Amino acid sequence: MSNIYAEIITIGNEVLAGYTVNTNATFISSRLREAGIAVKWVTTIADEPDAIKQAWQTAEERARLIITTGGLGPTPDDMTKNCIADFFNAPLEENARAAEDLKRFFALRKRPMTDINKGQILTPRGARVISNPVGTAPGLVMSRNDRVFAFFPGVPAEMKAMFTDGLMPMLTEFFDRPVIHTHLLRTTGIAESRLYEAVSDVVKQHSDFPLSFLPRQTGVDLRFTLIGDEPQTLKRWHAFIAVIRKSLHKYIFTEEERELHDVLLEMLRNRKMTLSVAESFTGGLIQDQITDIPGASDVFLGGVVAYSNDAKKALLAVSDHTLRETGAVSAATALEMARGVQERFQSDCSIATTGIAGPGGATPNKPVGLCYIAACLKDHESVREFRFGLNNRRLNKLRGAISGLEMLRRLLNGHDV
Repeated sequence: MSNIYAEIITIGNEVLAGYTVNTNATFISSRLREAGIAVKWVTTIADEPDAIKQAWQTAEERARLIITTGGLGPTPDDMTKNCIADFFNAPLEENARAAEDLKRFFALRKRPMTDINKGQILTPRGARVISNPVGTAPGLVMSRNDRVFAFFPGVPAEMKAMFTDGLMPMLTEFFDRPVIHTHLLRTTGIAESRLYEAVSDVVKQHSDFPLSFLPRQTGVDLRFTLIGDEPQTLKRWHAFIAVIRKSLHKYIFTEEERELHDVLLEMLRNRKMTLSVAESFTGGLIQDQITDIPGASDVFLGGVVAYSNDAKKALLAVSDHTLRETGAVSAATALEMARGVQERFQSDCSIATTGIAGPGGATPNKPVGLCYIAACLKDHESVREFRFGLNNRRLNKLRGAISGLEMLRRLLNGHDV
């Protein structure tokens, strides 16, 4: 990384108290890293003027880029703007761009502007305004003594929009940044430890190339970074990625910032195939993820959430014999659910889940987290047992949903399921 160091300052009692997770810092850090700017400090402070200004003073002594989130809203406890005015000795004054943005915001929504919002047209003298396409509080940029300060509201959707479209293009005006190459391999269905074991030898042989293993709820990301543009080094770097890709091809579902359900839906669309889903263990979570994608209806025909045995029999044609002999939580039931939903919707493929999400309902032979998932094509079908082993209902359901999507993806690609 370059010697341009950044500090992220989060203002908010709710973050300090643990009521709110600081996802803003994670987003900012990742974007700055890709731009060749290293975040060395992340500071969280209370909604108190003295604490805010002290944090800025400390940051100014050690970082060249200081990004602050929080406290820019219209209410009395949003005090960041007044603190900026004091810290920079820059009185607040009406800003024409902020006024126009605010007027447009309310006009588009056909709502009157409230008196409390009118204060948001005031900005510190000399501040550059970043328009807020999502909310009412603009982003602000101040600079002095080769230090750059950027200020954003704490609402993640607002901050992300202004950071990406406003601040990032602006940084080239302030800093000479190195050429940064990055590449992503996004995996699922394999634990981080097993993933590293599979590629550890080649990683050690290429220790001059930074590679991060980043666990997510849905899998593990491998992020490659190269600073510079020397042709031979770039060629070696791409060769390194190619070796890793070949070793892990079964588990890699994308090399872009995309999610598994999005990738699977595109695969089905490209093959002109349709999908149906039957869920018990996952309670509709697979269908929820699929229908998050615009245009899903040209692939996803429908689904059934069948919790009771009666529902499994009536809606999915699961047999009395199967339920009596193997139980609702079994490979046989999962397979009959998948076949039943495929028949009901006349789809080309299907996914079905059944299991014990917990924390109750377990037996000595069927523990919490036990799940059976079936994936079916018209000419091929597979069913697997999973033991997620988590005493957390939501996480068990999430892992079940991801596993079901991944089983179908592998089935479509001809991999072992």
